[in-house]
Amino acid sequence: MTLEFPPGLWPVEVDASELELVVLNLAVNARDAMPRGGTIEIRAENVPLLDQSGSGKDFVRLSVSDNGSGMTREVQARVFEPFFTTKDIGKGSGLGLAQVHGFAQQSGGRIEIESEVGRGTKIILMLPRSSKEPGPDQHHLVDLHVARRRPASAGSILLVEDDDEVAALVREMLEDLGFQVVRAATAAAALGALANGRRIDLVFSDIMMPGGMNGVELAKEIRSRRMDLPILLTSGYSEAAKQAAEVQGIKILRKPYQLAELSEALRGAIARHDLN
Repeated sequence: MTLEFPPGLWPVEVDASELELVVLNLAVNARDAMPRGGTIEIRAENVPLLDQSGSGKDFVRLSVSDNGSGMTREVQARVFEPFFTTKDIGKGSGLGLAQVHGFAQQSGGRIEIESEVGRGTKIILMLPRSSKEPGPDQHHLVDLHVARRRPASAGSILLVEDDDEVAALVREMLEDLGFQVVRAATAAAALGALANGRRIDLVFSDIMMPGGMNGVELAKEIRSRRMDLPILLTSGYSEAAKQAAEVQGIKILRKPYQLAELSEALRGAIARHDLN
């Protein structure tokens, strides 16, 4: 991996935790596009642009590129759709690039893609230059060599997610919100985690899981054992599963979601449970 961040980069005003997740997402995709190895390049540069009125509009251009398999034009046209993926079942959720697209829009910027089959892919984030200058206690970039300061503990969450990449991203988001995370890859493992006496304050589970019990069935089983435990489900696939969960009185957080949406949904699940 190569990093190119020249001195004098302009400031941008974005959520630092979400930017970190975006870069991680893009780096994971780049790695997976090079099964035989290759180079990932992450770089940023100042780009003064002109809008249609001819006035100046400055951006910071952040790109993540690889020299892997590349994409056809048909795939490029769909890569930012929620849950579109070219990976094998169980090896990718399609969540990553949809989140990147949402982050770019939320930040007032845009996303571009350059790709050629057999020659690699470059994902480009155009982030608008901020007129604010960072204070002495703020930084343009996240120092990956220094552990980030976590917020005060918000409790313990059992995360039920079969996809390792998605689980890693969601764990990072939950930890940024102050939660301690216990991860289970299956519904059976989740029930085992609940049975071993450890403290769990909320269960956050995907609905669609391969084989056996799905998230709705897991929630029903948890309800039969522990009525005191708040449950939040998430899905981007099945309307039928969503309706089944709502019959159980459990809300669904629609994928893809941003950090603020996750925080609000978790608070809502806890508040609704406290009212019952």
